[in-house]
Amino acid sequence: MSKLLKSSYFLPLHVTIDDREPADMENEFLKMGNMIILRQRLTAGDYLFDGDLLIERKTIPDFCSSIKDGRLFGQTGRLVRGQVPACLILEGKNSDFKKTHFSSRAIQGILLSISLAFRLPVLRTKNIKETTRVMLQSFKQLTRDRLENQRFYPRTTFFKKRNNPMLSQKIHILEGFPGIGADKAERLLTKFGNLRAVFTADPGELLQVPGIGKKTVETLMEILKK
Repeated sequence: MSKLLKSSYFLPLHVTIDDREPADMENEFLKMGNMIILRQRLTAGDYLFDGDLLIERKTIPDFCSSIKDGRLFGQTGRLVRGQVPACLILEGKNSDFKKTHFSSRAIQGILLSISLAFRLPVLRTKNIKETTRVMLQSFKQLTRDRLENQRFYPRTTFFKKRNNPMLSQKIHILEGFPGIGADKAERLLTKFGNLRAVFTADPGELLQVPGIGKKTVETLMEILKK
């Protein structure tokens, strides 16, 4: 597990699972250790990893059912409008499509619409075990050092509405820390209000800020202690 998620050397990976997801998925995560699993109802997606990645998991039967009843594009819209990077995992074998009333051309068109029109990545897996592995690999790729400073989130407008020259200085100070750019600095100050509150916050409080992962928190804590 530590080789897969280097950011979990010290702090466990927080995985929030929608309470409607099967217990088998939770059991697969628990086998890997160094995780804190929380089950609750999510307003978007089925799996939230450290506030850094949101995943909607659908089996092929559920995928086709959500097309029929109109849920699919509403769920897709909520995923892409959120502040957390998201993707859709479609779980099952190609032969499972034959059990539905959809043609392969129709399914292909819908998947293209999700990928291109909504710009939501679609990943394919065959079973629960592979789904778990792909989820963790996706989280690893998204939170690697070379991606840490890229802006995956829309800029906030909180500070643009405030006429306070000190705010830009506070942002400048925060974005000097590794892994914290201007966007994340704005979100931290939005939540905590000032630099003192950010620097004295508990790691768990910092992890609640969208885009702030364990590695960023660990680095920040290490610099402040030294």
